[in-house]
Amino acid sequence: MVDGNGILHPRGFGLASHLGVLSDLPSVGIGKNLHHVDGLTHEQVKRHLPKNSNKDGDAIPLIGNSGRTWGVAFRYNEQSSKPIFISVGHRISLETSIAIVRMCCKYRVPEPIRQADIRSKEYLQKKHGDLRIP
Repeated sequence: MVDGNGILHPRGFGLASHLGVLSDLPSVGIGKNLHHVDGLTHEQVKRHLPKNSNKDGDAIPLIGNSGRTWGVAFRYNEQSSKPIFISVGHRISLETSIAIVRMCCKYRVPEPIRQADIRSKEYLQKKHGDLRIP
C-alpha cells in the first residue's frame, strides 16, 4: 500500500506503480487527491458520492471519457467528508485492492498510511524541533 497513485495518474504510472515494478511486489495506490485524468473531475466524483451513501464502505468506480476504469473513490463511512482514491499499482486487481483497503480502514486514510504519516511527522518534529509540519 503506497501513499500515492497507481494507474490513476496523468501519465498512467504513479508512485505505487513505480515502486511495485521496481520491487516486483504487488502494490496498491492510495491517493488523497484526485488527479484530473481522462476527463475525471472532482465535481463528477462529488455527484456520484451522495452524503447518505457508503454506509458499508462502497467504492464508486472512476470511469474516464475513454471508458477505462482508472480506480475507485472510497469513503470508509458516511462521516468521511472526502473520499480517498484507490488504484491498481502493480500485480494486483482493483477488486483485491479495494478489499485490502477495506480491511485496513479505521478512519478516512488506511491505517498503514495513517501511521506512516503520524510517525514521520513525529520524527521530523524531534529532528527539527521548531519546524511546523502540517
